[in-house]
Amino acid sequence: MGWSTTLDLDRFLTEAGGYLSSRAAENMLLLTAAQAAGDAHRGGARHGGPHLFSRRGGAHAKQAPDRAVQATDAGPLFGWWEPPDGGGTRGAFLHDPAEPLLIAGRAPETAASLAAALARAGRSVCGVDASAEAADAFAAAWSQRAGVATRVHQHTLVYRLTGTQAIPGTADGSQVSQSPQAPRAPQTGPGLTGQLRTATAADWPLLVKWLTAFRLEVGELTGTPEATVDELLGYGGAVFWEAGGEPVAMATVTRPVMRTVRITKMYTPPEHRHNGYAVAVTLAVSHAELAGRASEVVLITDSNRPHRQAAQLGYELIGERAVLRFGPPTGAIPRLPTGPLPRLRSR
Repeated sequence: MGWSTTLDLDRFLTEAGGYLSSRAAENMLLLTAAQAAGDAHRGGARHGGPHLFSRRGGAHAKQAPDRAVQATDAGPLFGWWEPPDGGGTRGAFLHDPAEPLLIAGRAPETAASLAAALARAGRSVCGVDASAEAADAFAAAWSQRAGVATRVHQHTLVYRLTGTQAIPGTADGSQVSQSPQAPRAPQTGPGLTGQLRTATAADWPLLVKWLTAFRLEVGELTGTPEATVDELLGYGGAVFWEAGGEPVAMATVTRPVMRTVRITKMYTPPEHRHNGYAVAVTLAVSHAELAGRASEVVLITDSNRPHRQAAQLGYELIGERAVLRFGPPTGAIPRLPTGPLPRLRSR
Protein backbone atom coordinates (compact mmCIF):
# COMPACT_ATOMS: atom_id res chain seq x y z
CA MET A 1 0.00 0.00 0.00
CA GLY A 2 2.65 2.53 1.02
CA TRP A 3 1.90 6.22 1.58
CA SER A 4 -1.50 7.78 0.85
CA THR A 5 -1.94 11.55 0.96
CA THR A 6 -4.90 13.88 1.26
CA LEU A 7 -5.76 17.53 1.82
CA ASP A 8 -8.94 16.45 3.64
CA LEU A 9 -8.42 16.42 7.43
CA ASP A 10 -11.59 14.44 8.08
CA ARG A 11 -10.47 11.66 5.77
CA PHE A 12 -7.04 11.68 7.40
CA LEU A 13 -8.62 11.23 10.84
CA THR A 14 -10.78 8.39 9.54
CA GLU A 15 -7.74 6.58 8.15
CA ALA A 16 -5.09 7.43 10.76
CA GLY A 17 -7.06 8.50 13.83
CA GLY A 18 -7.10 5.05 15.41
CA TYR A 19 -3.35 4.63 14.99
CA LEU A 20 -2.62 8.10 16.37
CA SER A 21 -4.95 7.74 19.37
CA SER A 22 -3.37 4.41 20.32
CA ARG A 23 -0.09 6.30 20.72
CA ALA A 24 -1.47 9.69 21.72
CA ALA A 25 1.35 10.63 24.11
CA GLU A 26 4.04 9.74 21.59
CA ASN A 27 2.24 11.56 18.76
CA MET A 28 1.13 14.63 20.73
CA LEU A 29 2.88 17.14 18.45
CA LEU A 30 1.21 15.81 15.31
CA LEU A 31 -2.20 15.61 17.01
CA THR A 32 -1.94 19.19 18.24
CA ALA A 33 -0.88 20.43 14.80
CA ALA A 34 -3.81 18.62 13.18
CA GLN A 35 -6.19 20.14 15.74
CA ALA A 36 -4.82 23.61 14.94
CA ALA A 37 -5.23 22.97 11.22
CA GLY A 38 -8.83 21.97 11.74
CA ASP A 39 -9.51 25.00 13.93
CA ALA A 40 -8.08 27.33 11.32
CA HIS A 41 -10.12 25.73 8.55
CA ARG A 42 -13.39 25.72 10.47
CA GLY A 43 -13.02 29.13 12.08
CA GLY A 44 -11.65 27.86 15.40
CA ALA A 45 -12.71 25.67 18.28
CA ARG A 46 -11.84 28.37 20.75
CA HIS A 47 -13.51 29.52 23.92
CA GLY A 48 -14.89 26.14 24.84
CA GLY A 49 -16.13 25.19 21.38
CA PRO A 50 -16.24 21.63 20.05
CA HIS A 51 -12.94 19.81 19.78
CA LEU A 52 -11.91 18.60 16.37
CA PHE A 53 -10.90 15.13 17.47
CA SER A 54 -14.20 14.39 19.18
CA ARG A 55 -15.63 14.14 15.65
CA ARG A 56 -13.30 11.45 14.37
CA GLY A 57 -15.15 8.90 12.27
CA GLY A 58 -15.07 5.17 12.90
CA ALA A 59 -14.80 2.25 10.54
CA HIS A 60 -18.11 3.14 8.89
CA ALA A 61 -17.57 6.90 8.73
CA LYS A 62 -18.46 8.50 5.42
CA GLN A 63 -15.33 9.61 3.59
CA ALA A 64 -15.38 12.80 1.59
CA PRO A 65 -13.88 12.29 -1.85
CA ASP A 66 -10.26 13.32 -1.89
CA ARG A 67 -9.06 15.91 -4.39
CA ALA A 68 -5.79 15.75 -6.21
CA VAL A 69 -2.86 17.18 -4.33
CA GLN A 70 -1.41 20.04 -6.32
CA ALA A 71 2.05 21.53 -5.96
CA THR A 72 0.48 24.96 -5.59
CA ASP A 73 -1.45 23.96 -2.44
CA ALA A 74 0.00 26.00 0.41
CA GLY A 75 -2.07 24.41 3.17
CA PRO A 76 -1.39 21.32 5.27
CA LEU A 77 -1.00 17.94 3.60
CA PHE A 78 -1.82 14.78 5.56
CA GLY A 79 -0.88 11.19 4.96
CA TRP A 80 -0.79 7.67 6.35
CA TRP A 81 1.24 4.55 5.63
CA GLU A 82 -0.04 1.00 5.33
CA PRO A 83 2.10 -2.12 4.78
CA PRO A 84 1.85 -3.82 1.38
CA ASP A 85 -0.12 -6.73 2.81
CA GLY A 86 -2.64 -4.43 4.55
CA GLY A 87 -3.21 -4.67 8.26
CA GLY A 88 -4.07 -1.06 8.98
CA THR A 89 -2.20 2.19 9.37
CA ARG A 90 1.36 1.99 10.75
CA GLY A 91 2.54 5.56 10.25
CA ALA A 92 1.31 9.09 9.53
CA PHE A 93 2.52 12.59 8.73
CA LEU A 94 1.41 16.21 8.63
CA HIS A 95 3.17 18.70 6.38
CA ASP A 96 2.74 22.44 6.73
CA PRO A 97 5.17 24.12 4.30
CA ALA A 98 6.04 26.76 6.91
CA GLU A 99 6.95 24.21 9.60
CA PRO A 100 9.10 21.07 9.88
CA LEU A 101 7.40 17.94 8.61
CA LEU A 102 5.83 15.94 11.48
CA ILE A 103 6.11 12.16 11.21
CA ALA A 104 4.42 9.58 13.45
CA GLY A 105 6.15 6.20 13.47
CA ARG A 106 9.72 5.13 14.03
CA ALA A 107 10.46 2.85 11.07
CA PRO A 108 13.40 4.40 9.13
CA GLU A 109 12.44 2.76 5.83
CA THR A 110 8.92 4.17 6.04
CA ALA A 111 10.21 7.68 6.73
CA ALA A 112 12.73 7.42 3.90
CA SER A 113 10.03 6.44 1.40
CA LEU A 114 8.02 9.53 2.39
CA ALA A 115 10.61 11.73 0.68
CA ALA A 116 9.59 10.36 -2.72
CA ALA A 117 5.88 10.78 -1.97
CA LEU A 118 6.30 14.45 -1.00
CA ALA A 119 8.50 15.13 -4.00
CA ARG A 120 5.82 13.70 -6.31
CA ALA A 121 3.27 15.99 -4.64
CA GLY A 122 5.50 18.99 -5.36
CA ARG A 123 5.94 19.87 -1.69
CA SER A 124 8.77 22.00 -0.33
CA VAL A 125 10.09 20.73 3.01
CA CYS A 126 12.02 23.06 5.34
CA GLY A 127 12.77 20.45 7.99
CA VAL A 128 11.58 17.32 9.78
CA ASP A 129 10.44 16.68 13.36
CA ALA A 130 10.17 12.99 14.23
CA SER A 131 11.67 10.21 16.28
CA ALA A 132 15.45 10.25 15.98
CA GLU A 133 15.47 7.21 13.68
CA ALA A 134 12.72 8.48 11.39
CA ALA A 135 14.09 12.03 11.23
CA ASP A 136 17.55 10.81 10.26
CA ALA A 137 16.19 8.47 7.57
CA PHE A 138 13.90 11.09 6.02
CA ALA A 139 16.62 13.77 6.10
CA ALA A 140 19.08 11.50 4.30
CA ALA A 141 16.55 10.67 1.59
CA TRP A 142 15.31 14.25 1.18
CA SER A 143 18.80 15.75 1.18
CA GLN A 144 19.89 13.38 -1.57
CA ARG A 145 16.74 14.03 -3.61
CA ALA A 146 16.54 17.82 -3.18
CA GLY A 147 20.26 18.57 -2.93
CA VAL A 148 20.00 20.49 0.35
CA ALA A 149 22.15 20.63 3.44
CA THR A 150 20.92 19.24 6.77
CA ARG A 151 21.63 20.55 10.25
CA VAL A 152 20.48 19.50 13.70
CA HIS A 153 18.17 22.14 15.16
CA GLN A 154 16.99 20.44 18.33
CA HIS A 155 17.07 17.12 20.17
CA THR A 156 14.26 16.53 22.66
CA LEU A 157 13.04 13.88 25.10
CA VAL A 158 9.37 12.92 25.39
CA TYR A 159 7.95 12.01 28.82
CA ARG A 160 4.58 10.75 30.03
CA LEU A 161 3.17 11.26 33.52
CA THR A 162 2.84 7.90 35.27
CA GLY A 163 2.16 8.39 38.98
CA THR A 164 1.41 10.75 41.82
CA GLN A 165 4.16 12.74 43.44
CA ALA A 166 4.07 15.10 46.41
CA ILE A 167 5.09 18.71 45.92
CA PRO A 168 8.62 19.00 47.38
CA GLY A 169 8.84 20.92 50.62
CA THR A 170 5.19 20.58 51.68
CA ALA A 171 4.50 19.76 55.27
CA ASP A 172 1.97 16.95 54.74
CA GLY A 173 3.25 15.48 51.48
CA SER A 174 -0.26 15.63 50.07
CA GLN A 175 -0.95 14.86 46.44
CA VAL A 176 -2.31 17.17 43.75
CA SER A 177 -5.63 15.86 42.47
CA GLN A 178 -7.98 18.73 41.76
CA SER A 179 -8.88 20.35 38.45
CA PRO A 180 -6.98 23.57 37.67
CA GLN A 181 -10.33 25.29 37.22
CA ALA A 182 -10.63 25.55 41.02
CA PRO A 183 -8.02 27.17 43.29
CA ARG A 184 -5.94 24.78 45.31
CA ALA A 185 -5.98 25.01 49.11
CA PRO A 186 -2.76 26.62 50.36
CA GLN A 187 0.10 24.28 51.20
CA THR A 188 2.57 25.12 53.91
CA GLY A 189 5.93 23.66 54.78
CA PRO A 190 9.51 24.52 55.59
CA GLY A 191 10.50 24.78 51.93
CA LEU A 192 7.39 25.83 50.05
CA THR A 193 4.11 27.66 50.55
CA GLY A 194 1.57 28.24 47.82
CA GLN A 195 -1.33 27.11 45.69
CA LEU A 196 -2.28 26.49 42.08
CA ARG A 197 -4.61 28.95 40.35
CA THR A 198 -6.00 29.09 36.82
CA ALA A 199 -5.33 32.39 35.06
CA THR A 200 -8.33 34.59 34.25
CA ALA A 201 -8.98 37.56 31.97
CA ALA A 202 -7.78 39.87 34.76
CA ASP A 203 -4.31 38.27 34.40
CA TRP A 204 -4.02 39.21 30.71
CA PRO A 205 -1.36 41.95 31.18
CA LEU A 206 0.78 39.76 33.45
CA LEU A 207 0.56 36.79 31.11
CA VAL A 208 1.62 38.93 28.14
CA LYS A 209 4.55 40.30 30.16
CA TRP A 210 5.73 36.88 31.28
CA LEU A 211 5.28 35.24 27.88
CA THR A 212 7.26 38.07 26.27
CA ALA A 213 10.09 37.46 28.74
CA PHE A 214 9.86 33.71 28.12
CA ARG A 215 10.14 34.22 24.36
CA LEU A 216 13.23 36.37 24.78
CA GLU A 217 14.92 33.78 26.98
CA VAL A 218 14.25 30.72 24.83
CA GLY A 219 14.31 32.39 21.40
CA GLU A 220 10.75 31.46 20.50
CA LEU A 221 9.63 33.37 17.40
CA THR A 222 6.25 31.90 16.42
CA GLY A 223 3.06 33.84 17.07
CA THR A 224 2.69 36.83 19.37
CA PRO A 225 2.30 36.88 23.17
CA GLU A 226 -1.04 38.67 22.89
CA ALA A 227 -2.53 36.05 20.55
CA THR A 228 -1.13 33.24 22.66
CA VAL A 229 -2.69 34.67 25.82
CA ASP A 230 -6.07 35.06 24.12
CA GLU A 231 -5.95 31.42 23.07
CA LEU A 232 -4.84 30.15 26.49
CA LEU A 233 -7.53 32.05 28.35
CA GLY A 234 -10.15 30.64 26.00
CA TYR A 235 -9.79 27.12 27.41
CA GLY A 236 -8.09 27.60 30.78
CA GLY A 237 -4.65 26.73 29.47
CA ALA A 238 -2.53 28.99 31.73
CA VAL A 239 -1.97 28.50 35.45
CA PHE A 240 0.00 30.23 38.19
CA TRP A 241 1.69 29.06 41.34
CA GLU A 242 0.91 31.65 43.97
CA ALA A 243 2.85 32.31 47.18
CA GLY A 244 1.63 34.90 49.66
CA GLY A 245 -1.20 35.77 47.28
CA GLU A 246 1.25 36.71 44.49
CA PRO A 247 1.90 34.79 41.23
CA VAL A 248 5.50 33.52 41.34
CA ALA A 249 5.58 30.97 38.49
CA MET A 250 3.56 30.07 35.41
CA ALA A 251 2.89 27.02 33.25
CA THR A 252 0.79 26.54 30.12
CA VAL A 253 -1.06 23.48 28.86
CA THR A 254 -2.24 22.59 25.37
CA ARG A 255 -5.90 22.11 24.54
CA PRO A 256 -6.87 18.45 25.14
CA VAL A 257 -6.63 16.26 22.06
CA MET A 258 -7.88 12.69 22.45
CA ARG A 259 -7.78 13.37 26.21
CA THR A 260 -4.06 14.08 26.01
CA VAL A 261 -2.43 17.38 27.01
CA ARG A 262 1.12 18.67 27.00
CA ILE A 263 2.77 20.95 29.51
CA THR A 264 4.48 23.55 27.32
CA LYS A 265 5.79 26.85 28.61
CA MET A 266 7.11 27.00 32.19
CA TYR A 267 8.36 30.36 33.42
CA THR A 268 9.52 31.83 36.73
CA PRO A 269 10.57 35.52 36.90
CA PRO A 270 14.24 35.96 37.90
CA GLU A 271 13.36 37.43 41.29
CA HIS A 272 11.41 34.28 42.25
CA ARG A 273 13.82 31.64 41.00
CA HIS A 274 15.65 29.02 43.10
CA ASN A 275 12.68 28.62 45.44
CA GLY A 276 11.15 25.47 43.95
CA TYR A 277 8.25 27.32 42.34
CA ALA A 278 8.88 25.95 38.83
CA VAL A 279 8.77 22.38 40.13
CA ALA A 280 5.66 23.17 42.18
CA VAL A 281 3.62 24.63 39.30
CA THR A 282 4.69 21.89 36.88
CA LEU A 283 3.86 19.11 39.30
CA ALA A 284 0.60 20.68 40.43
CA VAL A 285 -0.81 21.32 36.96
CA SER A 286 0.36 17.90 35.71
CA HIS A 287 -1.64 16.01 38.28
CA ALA A 288 -4.56 18.41 38.17
CA GLU A 289 -4.91 17.72 34.45
CA LEU A 290 -4.59 13.98 34.97
CA ALA A 291 -7.34 14.08 37.59
CA GLY A 292 -9.52 16.33 35.43
CA ARG A 293 -9.82 16.55 31.66
CA ALA A 294 -6.87 14.38 30.55
CA SER A 295 -5.95 10.71 30.63
CA GLU A 296 -2.39 11.39 29.41
CA VAL A 297 -0.05 14.26 30.30
CA VAL A 298 3.06 14.79 28.18
CA LEU A 299 6.22 16.77 28.82
CA ILE A 300 8.81 17.42 26.09
CA THR A 301 12.16 18.77 27.23
CA ASP A 302 15.49 19.63 25.70
CA SER A 303 17.86 16.67 25.80
CA ASN A 304 20.33 18.73 27.86
CA ARG A 305 17.96 18.71 30.84
CA PRO A 306 18.87 15.92 33.27
CA HIS A 307 16.59 12.89 33.08
CA ARG A 308 16.34 12.73 36.86
CA GLN A 309 14.40 16.02 36.97
CA ALA A 310 11.53 14.57 34.94
CA ALA A 311 11.65 11.32 36.93
CA GLN A 312 11.33 13.26 40.18
CA LEU A 313 8.11 14.77 38.83
CA GLY A 314 6.61 11.34 38.14
CA TYR A 315 7.33 11.25 34.39
CA GLU A 316 8.80 8.35 32.43
CA LEU A 317 10.79 8.62 29.20
CA ILE A 318 8.84 7.24 26.22
CA GLY A 319 10.83 8.52 23.24
CA GLU A 320 13.39 10.84 21.70
CA ARG A 321 12.76 13.33 18.92
CA ALA A 322 15.03 15.21 16.57
CA VAL A 323 14.28 18.40 14.67
CA LEU A 324 16.44 18.69 11.55
CA ARG A 325 16.45 21.75 9.32
CA PHE A 326 17.25 21.85 5.62
CA GLY A 327 19.55 24.62 4.45
CA PRO A 328 20.43 26.21 1.12
CA PRO A 329 20.92 23.91 -1.86
CA THR A 330 24.32 22.26 -1.83
CA GLY A 331 24.48 22.06 -5.61
CA ALA A 332 25.68 19.20 -7.73
CA ILE A 333 28.66 17.27 -6.44
CA PRO A 334 31.65 18.04 -8.70
CA ARG A 335 32.56 15.05 -10.87
CA LEU A 336 36.05 13.89 -11.56
CA PRO A 337 37.23 14.31 -15.19
CA THR A 338 36.64 11.20 -17.29
CA GLY A 339 39.20 11.87 -20.00
CA PRO A 340 42.97 11.27 -19.87
CA LEU A 341 44.72 13.07 -17.06
CA PRO A 342 46.97 15.94 -18.19
CA ARG A 343 50.65 15.00 -18.47
CA LEU A 344 52.77 16.56 -15.76
CA ARG A 345 55.55 18.80 -17.09
CA SER A 346 58.94 17.77 -15.79
CA ARG A 347 61.56 20.31 -14.88
